[in-house]
Amino acid sequence: MNRIIFLLGVSFAVINTSVAQNYFTKNGMLSFFSKSALENITAVNNQVVSVLNTTTGETKFSMTIKGFKFKKALMQEHFNENYMESDKYP
Repeated sequence: MNRIIFLLGVSFAVINTSVAQNYFTKNGMLSFFSKSALENITAVNNQVVSVLNTTTGETKFSMTIKGFKFKKALMQEHFNENYMESDKYP
């Protein structure tokens, strides 16, 4: 009986330590900067969701392309319509 209890205890301990610890946030921020001869381009997206797996070090994030905000509306329009095709690939 003691052996069965011991084996169950060890099994639960092993199962508990093998479970990955994940950290999750809905308050992420992603930005990019592009240096250009005519004008520098900067955009910020505050609608980022991310997950960090502390066991593997793997990081995943997700956002909508239309969530990027630019300094100039024309830059944002060109980015969404000409480069990223945001209506087709949100």
